[in-house]
Formats: sequence, C-alpha cells, structure tokens
Amino acid sequence: MGYGHGNESMEPTEHLGEHTTLIVRIRQDDAGRLSGVVERVRTGEQVRFHGLEALDRAVASLLSTTAEGS
Repeated sequence: MGYGHGNESMEPTEHLGEHTTLIVRIRQDDAGRLSGVVERVRTGEQVRFHGLEALDRAVASLLSTTAEGS
C-alpha cells in the first residue's frame, strides 16, 4: 500500500524519526581559510560560518531551531 513501486508484498521500512536535510557550501580562499554557509532545505534558513571549527556550531544552531519548532 504505497510502500514500493508495484510490489505490495514489501514491508514498510522502520520509521527512523524526523530528519533534517542540510546543504553545506564551503569555499577556501587563497590563504587556505574556509568559510561558507549551511542551509536548511525545508525553510531556506542559512547560517554563515568562518573556519572549520565553526562549521559544527552552524549545523548545531540549525538543528536546535528544528527541535524548537517541532
């Protein structure tokens, strides 16, 4: 019933909970420094980061606003 492509004997996959799709765009300047933006696909919300050490904070900030919006 809507789980497969024409194969009704297939069982539904296990529900793994909610998910969030993020796009990460990274650029490296001539000096080797990284910067970029992380975007939540569903809302288009973007968080900029400068330096690889800030990437995890950018992702975490989008995930925390997802949890608050649930």
